[in-house]
Amino acid sequence: MMNNQTGTTSELHAEATESNKTTGKKTTSAFGTKTIFGGGKVALWGTSIVAGIVIGVIFGVIAFIIRRPTQLNDWTFIILMAVLIGGCSVGFCWVTIVDRTTITGSIPHPEENVEDTWRTQAMSTGLIGMVLADTVLLLLVAFYDKPIPSVVAAFALLGIMLIGLLTMACAYFVYRKKAMA
Repeated sequence: MMNNQTGTTSELHAEATESNKTTGKKTTSAFGTKTIFGGGKVALWGTSIVAGIVIGVIFGVIAFIIRRPTQLNDWTFIILMAVLIGGCSVGFCWVTIVDRTTITGSIPHPEENVEDTWRTQAMSTGLIGMVLADTVLLLLVAFYDKPIPSVVAAFALLGIMLIGLLTMACAYFVYRKKAMA
């Protein structure tokens, strides 16, 4: 929760931006300017890209090993999986190693932001919604004695995920409305 000593979110943004300014040299950017272990932009992006590509290739090879036969040849499949997973891995690596104080507009103590509390509570509620939906689905499957097609199972899992996301979104707006009242 935010206390009166810290100020509003916009004051925290201004404080962070002001504290990041130095003698004319730009120390912040939209994507950050250094890593948590001290390197600059080159280290930040180089490490993120190399680690993301390596993770993508590793997962591509693992997917190749456990896959079903497809129309794609082996190298095409590995490259396709590496590209699909590698992009997400680059983003994950960047988020993991960026020094968040070098991101323009970041606030010094995000855990003191009241919206973070609302999101945390909403995510907990969304998880409960997913568990309840999963429980209902498992009860239905337990009494269904025929084989379930994989397409139906995939859509059921997608439905469970959507129920969790909708529960989280609704809970967030309820917590926000209660706090604003």
